[in-house]
Amino acid sequence: MASGTPETGQRKGVLVVEDAPDIRDSMQELLEMDGYSVTTAENGKVALDLLETLTPPCLILLDLMMPVMDGFEFLERLQHHRNFASFEVLLISANRDIHRAARMPGVIGYLYKPFDLDQLMTIIEARCRP
Repeated sequence: MASGTPETGQRKGVLVVEDAPDIRDSMQELLEMDGYSVTTAENGKVALDLLETLTPPCLILLDLMMPVMDGFEFLERLQHHRNFASFEVLLISANRDIHRAARMPGVIGYLYKPFDLDQLMTIIEARCRP
């Protein structure tokens, strides 16, 4: 299920694409507590649909292993989006093939699950602070 709030305040929006509800909800809660506008999607298909109506987020946090449309397919399709140049993607996955996905256009880096929250927040701060 997708959710989100309008982009308000000084910090930009973040799109979390993650199929595990506990991880998705925890990331949303953490980011919102830090003042970010967060939109979530449980798979790449939902995320692509959301990107048609959202203000481009400052960062997309993307899992690779998801049902319906995985992170690899999402990245391939994202390249054809009209706002592709404005998207930056941080991969967050336990997939051993993360290095292959990390070479795709738009990907700024990756974190293995389980990831360090401080490291995640440092990356988000660097990309999303006004």
